[in-house]
Amino acid sequence: MWAKTAESAKRSRRNRTHERIRDAANRLFVANGFKNTTVDAIAAAASVSKGTFYLHFDRKEDLLLEYGARRLHRIREMLPDLLIHRKSFREAMNEILDVTVRGKPWSREVTGLAMLAMGTSYERIPVQPPHELFEPLIELGQARGEIRDDIPAGPLAQFVVRAILGALRDWGLGANDLSREAVLDHALTLVFDAMMKRG
Repeated sequence: MWAKTAESAKRSRRNRTHERIRDAANRLFVANGFKNTTVDAIAAAASVSKGTFYLHFDRKEDLLLEYGARRLHRIREMLPDLLIHRKSFREAMNEILDVTVRGKPWSREVTGLAMLAMGTSYERIPVQPPHELFEPLIELGQARGEIRDDIPAGPLAQFVVRAILGALRDWGLGANDLSREAVLDHALTLVFDAMMKRG
Protein backbone atom coordinates (compact mmCIF):
# COMPACT_ATOMS: atom_id res chain seq x y z
CA MET A 1 0.00 0.00 0.00
CA TRP A 2 2.79 2.44 0.94
CA ALA A 3 4.62 1.61 -2.32
CA LYS A 4 1.50 2.39 -4.37
CA THR A 5 1.02 5.70 -2.55
CA ALA A 6 4.67 6.64 -3.10
CA GLU A 7 4.45 5.72 -6.79
CA SER A 8 1.26 7.74 -7.17
CA ALA A 9 2.88 10.78 -5.51
CA LYS A 10 5.92 10.44 -7.78
CA ARG A 11 3.71 10.26 -10.89
CA SER A 12 1.75 13.29 -9.71
CA ARG A 13 4.97 15.31 -9.21
CA ARG A 14 6.21 14.26 -12.65
CA ASN A 15 2.92 15.31 -14.26
CA ARG A 16 3.01 18.69 -12.50
CA THR A 17 6.60 19.27 -13.67
CA HIS A 18 5.64 18.26 -17.23
CA GLU A 19 2.75 20.73 -17.20
CA ARG A 20 4.93 23.47 -15.73
CA ILE A 21 7.48 23.05 -18.53
CA ARG A 22 4.78 22.94 -21.19
CA ASP A 23 2.96 26.01 -19.84
CA ALA A 24 6.20 27.99 -19.52
CA ALA A 25 7.11 27.08 -23.10
CA ASN A 26 3.68 28.15 -24.37
CA ARG A 27 3.99 31.54 -22.66
CA LEU A 28 7.47 32.08 -24.11
CA PHE A 29 6.41 30.95 -27.59
CA VAL A 30 3.55 33.46 -27.58
CA ALA A 31 5.78 36.26 -26.25
CA ASN A 32 9.00 35.60 -28.21
CA GLY A 33 8.19 33.15 -30.98
CA PHE A 34 9.26 29.53 -31.22
CA LYS A 35 12.59 30.11 -32.94
CA ASN A 36 13.65 32.79 -30.45
CA THR A 37 12.86 30.65 -27.42
CA THR A 38 15.68 28.46 -26.10
CA VAL A 39 15.54 25.35 -23.94
CA ASP A 40 17.52 27.31 -21.32
CA ALA A 41 14.82 29.99 -21.25
CA ILE A 42 12.04 27.41 -20.97
CA ALA A 43 13.80 25.60 -18.12
CA ALA A 44 14.39 28.87 -16.27
CA ALA A 45 10.77 29.99 -16.71
CA ALA A 46 9.56 26.60 -15.44
CA SER A 47 12.02 26.68 -12.49
CA VAL A 48 13.61 23.38 -13.51
CA SER A 49 17.09 22.39 -14.61
CA LYS A 50 17.93 21.85 -18.27
CA GLY A 51 18.43 18.18 -17.42
CA THR A 52 14.89 17.99 -16.06
CA PHE A 53 13.59 19.51 -19.29
CA TYR A 54 15.25 16.70 -21.24
CA LEU A 55 13.73 14.08 -18.96
CA HIS A 56 10.33 15.26 -20.22
CA PHE A 57 11.06 16.32 -23.80
CA ASP A 58 13.77 14.99 -26.12
CA ARG A 59 13.93 18.30 -28.00
CA LYS A 60 12.24 21.67 -28.12
CA GLU A 61 10.27 20.58 -31.20
CA ASP A 62 8.49 17.92 -29.14
CA LEU A 63 6.60 20.75 -27.45
CA LEU A 64 4.95 21.38 -30.81
CA LEU A 65 3.72 17.79 -30.89
CA GLU A 66 2.51 18.16 -27.31
CA TYR A 67 0.51 21.17 -28.49
CA GLY A 68 -1.35 18.98 -30.97
CA ALA A 69 -1.57 15.91 -28.74
CA ARG A 70 -3.31 17.84 -25.95
CA ARG A 71 -6.08 18.90 -28.31
CA LEU A 72 -6.50 15.35 -29.62
CA HIS A 73 -6.74 14.06 -26.04
CA ARG A 74 -9.41 16.67 -25.32
CA ILE A 75 -11.43 15.62 -28.38
CA ARG A 76 -11.27 12.00 -27.23
CA GLU A 77 -12.56 13.07 -23.81
CA MET A 78 -15.46 14.93 -25.43
CA LEU A 79 -16.56 12.10 -27.75
CA PRO A 80 -18.70 10.03 -25.34
CA ASP A 81 -20.79 13.04 -24.37
CA LEU A 82 -21.21 14.13 -28.00
CA LEU A 83 -22.36 10.64 -28.97
CA ILE A 84 -24.63 10.13 -25.96
CA HIS A 85 -26.44 13.39 -26.65
CA ARG A 86 -26.56 12.50 -30.37
CA LYS A 87 -25.64 15.98 -31.49
CA SER A 88 -25.69 16.68 -35.20
CA PHE A 89 -22.33 16.49 -36.95
CA ARG A 90 -22.40 20.26 -37.47
CA GLU A 91 -23.11 20.89 -33.76
CA ALA A 92 -20.46 18.38 -32.68
CA MET A 93 -17.76 19.89 -34.91
CA ASN A 94 -18.51 23.41 -33.73
CA GLU A 95 -18.43 22.31 -30.08
CA ILE A 96 -15.09 20.52 -30.60
CA LEU A 97 -13.54 23.59 -32.21
CA ASP A 98 -15.01 25.91 -29.56
CA VAL A 99 -13.30 23.87 -26.84
CA THR A 100 -10.00 23.09 -28.55
CA VAL A 101 -9.27 26.00 -30.90
CA ARG A 102 -11.50 29.07 -30.92
CA GLY A 103 -10.55 31.85 -28.54
CA LYS A 104 -7.25 30.22 -27.52
CA PRO A 105 -4.26 32.60 -27.25
CA TRP A 106 -2.07 30.84 -29.82
CA SER A 107 0.92 32.25 -31.59
CA ARG A 108 0.39 32.18 -35.34
CA GLU A 109 3.95 30.94 -35.87
CA VAL A 110 3.58 28.15 -33.30
CA THR A 111 0.27 27.04 -34.83
CA GLY A 112 1.86 26.66 -38.27
CA LEU A 113 4.93 24.88 -36.93
CA ALA A 114 2.81 22.58 -34.75
CA MET A 115 0.64 21.56 -37.70
CA LEU A 116 3.77 20.88 -39.77
CA ALA A 117 5.28 18.85 -36.93
CA MET A 118 2.11 16.79 -36.63
CA GLY A 119 2.27 16.06 -40.34
CA THR A 120 5.94 15.05 -40.43
CA SER A 121 6.41 13.43 -37.01
CA TYR A 122 2.97 12.00 -36.39
CA GLU A 123 4.33 8.69 -35.08
CA ARG A 124 5.72 10.56 -32.05
CA ILE A 125 2.23 11.62 -30.89
CA PRO A 126 0.99 9.15 -28.24
CA VAL A 127 -2.67 9.18 -29.31
CA GLN A 128 -4.78 7.40 -31.89
CA PRO A 129 -4.78 8.84 -35.43
CA PRO A 130 -6.91 12.02 -35.50
CA HIS A 131 -9.33 10.82 -38.16
CA GLU A 132 -10.32 7.85 -35.98
CA LEU A 133 -11.65 10.31 -33.39
CA PHE A 134 -14.16 11.68 -35.90
CA GLU A 135 -15.32 8.39 -37.43
CA PRO A 136 -17.97 7.64 -34.74
CA LEU A 137 -19.53 11.09 -35.23
CA ILE A 138 -19.63 10.57 -39.00
CA GLU A 139 -21.07 7.05 -38.64
CA LEU A 140 -23.82 8.46 -36.41
CA GLY A 141 -24.53 11.18 -38.97
CA GLN A 142 -24.69 8.59 -41.76
CA ALA A 143 -27.06 6.38 -39.74
CA ARG A 144 -29.37 9.39 -39.27
CA GLY A 145 -29.28 10.29 -42.96
CA GLU A 146 -27.49 13.55 -42.20
CA ILE A 147 -24.15 12.72 -43.88
CA ARG A 148 -23.66 11.16 -47.30
CA ASP A 149 -23.13 7.40 -47.16
CA ASP A 150 -21.74 6.76 -50.64
CA ILE A 151 -18.26 7.22 -49.11
CA PRO A 152 -17.24 5.25 -45.97
CA ALA A 153 -16.80 7.07 -42.66
CA GLY A 154 -13.01 6.51 -42.64
CA PRO A 155 -12.18 8.50 -45.80
CA LEU A 156 -14.69 11.20 -44.80
CA ALA A 157 -13.00 11.50 -41.40
CA GLN A 158 -9.60 11.84 -43.10
CA PHE A 159 -11.06 14.59 -45.28
CA VAL A 160 -12.34 16.46 -42.19
CA VAL A 161 -8.94 16.28 -40.46
CA ARG A 162 -7.04 17.37 -43.57
CA ALA A 163 -9.38 20.31 -44.12
CA ILE A 164 -9.15 21.60 -40.55
CA LEU A 165 -5.45 20.94 -39.91
CA GLY A 166 -4.58 22.22 -43.38
CA ALA A 167 -6.50 25.45 -42.77
CA LEU A 168 -4.75 25.95 -39.41
CA ARG A 169 -1.35 25.16 -40.94
CA ASP A 170 -1.83 27.62 -43.79
CA TRP A 171 -3.05 30.31 -41.38
CA GLY A 172 -0.09 29.67 -39.09
CA LEU A 173 2.38 29.94 -41.95
CA GLY A 174 0.89 33.27 -43.02
CA ALA A 175 -0.80 32.10 -46.20
CA ASN A 176 -3.52 34.75 -45.83
CA ASP A 177 -4.56 37.78 -43.79
CA LEU A 178 -7.77 36.28 -42.43
CA SER A 179 -8.31 35.69 -38.73
CA ARG A 180 -7.92 32.16 -37.42
CA GLU A 181 -11.67 31.99 -36.74
CA ALA A 182 -12.51 33.07 -40.30
CA VAL A 183 -10.14 30.45 -41.73
CA LEU A 184 -11.79 27.76 -39.58
CA ASP A 185 -15.28 28.91 -40.56
CA HIS A 186 -14.38 28.70 -44.26
CA ALA A 187 -12.90 25.21 -43.81
CA LEU A 188 -16.00 24.03 -41.96
CA THR A 189 -18.32 25.48 -44.60
CA LEU A 190 -16.47 23.48 -47.27
CA VAL A 191 -16.52 20.33 -45.10
CA PHE A 192 -20.25 20.58 -44.41
CA ASP A 193 -21.04 21.38 -48.04
CA ALA A 194 -19.08 18.35 -49.25
CA MET A 195 -20.35 15.90 -46.64
CA MET A 196 -24.00 16.68 -46.05
CA LYS A 197 -26.47 14.36 -47.73
CA ARG A 198 -28.41 16.00 -50.53
CA GLY A 199 -32.18 15.84 -50.48
